[in-house]
Amino acid sequence: MKFINKLFLVIVAFGLIFQSCADLEEDLSSVITIDNLSSERDIVTALTPIYRQLLQAHRNPHFLRTPTYGADDITTWEAGNKAPLRVFDRFDYGSGENSDINWLNHGWDNYWRTIYFTNSLIEGLKTSTASTDAIVLGDAEARFFRALCYFNLVRTHGNMPIIADGIEITGGETRATVLENYLQMEADLLIAEANLPAPGATANVGRVSSAAAKALLADLYLTWGGWPVKDNSKYQMAANKAKEVIDMGYFTLLPIDQLWLLENQNSTESIFAVQFSKDEDLRSNYTTAFSFHEARGFSDAFPELQFFNDFPEGPRKDATFATEIPQRGVSGGVIFVKDPPTKPWPDSQRQHPMYQKFTAAADLTVGPRVFDFRARELYRYAEVLLIYAEAQARVGQTDSSIEAFNQVKRRAAGLDYLTPNGSVDVASASVDEIIAEKGWELAGEYKRWFDLVRTEKVEEIAALRDPSENVLPVRMPTKAQYIAPIPFQAISTSNLEQNPEGFKIQ
Repeated sequence: MKFINKLFLVIVAFGLIFQSCADLEEDLSSVITIDNLSSERDIVTALTPIYRQLLQAHRNPHFLRTPTYGADDITTWEAGNKAPLRVFDRFDYGSGENSDINWLNHGWDNYWRTIYFTNSLIEGLKTSTASTDAIVLGDAEARFFRALCYFNLVRTHGNMPIIADGIEITGGETRATVLENYLQMEADLLIAEANLPAPGATANVGRVSSAAAKALLADLYLTWGGWPVKDNSKYQMAANKAKEVIDMGYFTLLPIDQLWLLENQNSTESIFAVQFSKDEDLRSNYTTAFSFHEARGFSDAFPELQFFNDFPEGPRKDATFATEIPQRGVSGGVIFVKDPPTKPWPDSQRQHPMYQKFTAAADLTVGPRVFDFRARELYRYAEVLLIYAEAQARVGQTDSSIEAFNQVKRRAAGLDYLTPNGSVDVASASVDEIIAEKGWELAGEYKRWFDLVRTEKVEEIAALRDPSENVLPVRMPTKAQYIAPIPFQAISTSNLEQNPEGFKIQ
């Protein structure tokens, strides 16, 4: 495919400039080719750019989330350089228009680069002379990441061409169907879950485990059951796979007021997270994106007022949002705290609350803007509990599925999540109640938009937007807004058809 061929040199450069993290500390000064994987060390070296490329995709949440600003858990500043974000916040797309805006290609480019690395590794492992155990593990890790990247590409832009290991790119590839994409992801993840180590048994912090593969499979099946494929048989499969993660007995829920602290990164609530490092100056831009300018951030992302107002009061809301906005200045390149140190959110520059969960680990010591170095979870245990609760509710609620739901509710109330409590627990919950709970629990975490799409609630939620918001829709969304346009450069350099013309379900 032409757009991938054109990225080839950039891809190689990205892979070779990355130094490694945790125990993925391998010398990349001599290139390991796919024909030269002769040891476990070689395989780990080949895995390093995969992990690092995924970090590049997720270190800038405002860029990655550009096509998902139609969700109610996020909005943006009405001025500045936020025009690309406002396009999606306003639903100003649907027939291929605005496919040339900045940032739309961020997830696209980074996920395709990651897929390139995974394909190269999987292909190279077929002739590797390393130990069987090292080959099987490297293959499983690569397949997990390939499935993860395809999952996010398909959920965002619709059906993708299937570019797998061993496929020689000609430039004439066309888009497979959504169903074919799902089947390819499922095949990769079934291999991954069978061959990845159990959680806690991985060699290094941040390495993927069988629990991560099961969590992604559960998420895939949940999505498969919803729009656009709507295969109801997948809901029981989603419930079963989530229950397998629960039954591992490894994961826990942290107290809600401790969850987002730097010292609690990579906790037993984290199923898989991308890793940052102050020692290596690998900065996360979560705090920057989710802080206002007056707090030394960029005012990229904050909650819609209706979402904030509807959010249930209690310890989880306190941990999720900052209602007192930090007031910071900079002198000599160093951040200082003003007097008074905070301002109530209605009086702040953006007249919105901020996300406390993404700014609690702010580091004020590395420059004139806030950054952080906290690992960022792509899957955590609370989500698996809610996937299980929802999927099982769709096929027949059980005592264990409602207990999973209640565990999340107890923790949200600041209680011991394993101890039943009559003031919080419910005897049953509807699918809509569970989806709402998931929205509160995973607010801002790159989940809400995809839940609204698969459950066909985008229109319903958009109609509830507070009319006092500074960014308002230019149209009420329809199914045309459920998938984002493919970036213009990719369309113009390949045989891909632009959305919605190229979108095919099965």
